[in-house]
Amino acid sequence: MKKGYWVVVKDIIKKSDIVLEVLDARLPELTRIKKMEKFASFYRKPLILVVNKADIVSETALEKLKIRYENDDSTILSAKLSKGINELVKKIKNKTKIKNPRVAVIGYPNTGKSSVINKLSRGGKAKTSSESGYTRGIQLISGKNGLMLFDTPGVVPFQDRDEVRLGLVSGISPSKLNDPDIVAYKLIKIFMSTNPSALEKAYGISAKLSPEDFLIELGKKRNMLMKHGLIDERRAAIQFLIDWHKGKIRL
Repeated sequence: MKKGYWVVVKDIIKKSDIVLEVLDARLPELTRIKKMEKFASFYRKPLILVVNKADIVSETALEKLKIRYENDDSTILSAKLSKGINELVKKIKNKTKIKNPRVAVIGYPNTGKSSVINKLSRGGKAKTSSESGYTRGIQLISGKNGLMLFDTPGVVPFQDRDEVRLGLVSGISPSKLNDPDIVAYKLIKIFMSTNPSALEKAYGISAKLSPEDFLIELGKKRNMLMKHGLIDERRAAIQFLIDWHKGKIRL
């Protein structure tokens, strides 16, 4: 992302009447963009945290999200399943009190930002892709109930461009990571501390193993071998992260 992008983001926030920050329900706090939130506060623009992808978290995690995020300044939804969209529209209208509010929609790549825009728009104009960073340029889209939607490319602040963070939040494709095993180790640790049974159920591997040994066992089960019978940990890590990105394993 070029430095000039922040200039564009600031300009859009200034021109908007309300800002939606789209978060990933699996790791909502990790997908918050504090710099952007400061801009919204500075320009006195109402901000709604849109916790998306509620359909790919466990029931236990969803209940925790509801306790933490369901208030006047946040909403939990699934753009993929069209759940919670009407409630979001009502919340936007209530917070702005403007007939045709201009809405800035901002978020990390692959938080489902374009999908949220599609559900809020009349004709689903924003292009989407599972490939990280697909959105290009800026669009103004006519939305439901008189909403006018600013679309922006996914934001990745410079200070947050480390592979572990981007890998966890689906901000970069697993195959493009330099060290997917390190990202996988971190994710395995998160599962082991929050929902170890999900790992055991999905892979039939003990969650009591170290992250390194867990990945090796996964490679064995998937027959991911290199020369001389060595386990291809990179392939195992990439597959594990793909499963995570697609919602096959849930916190």
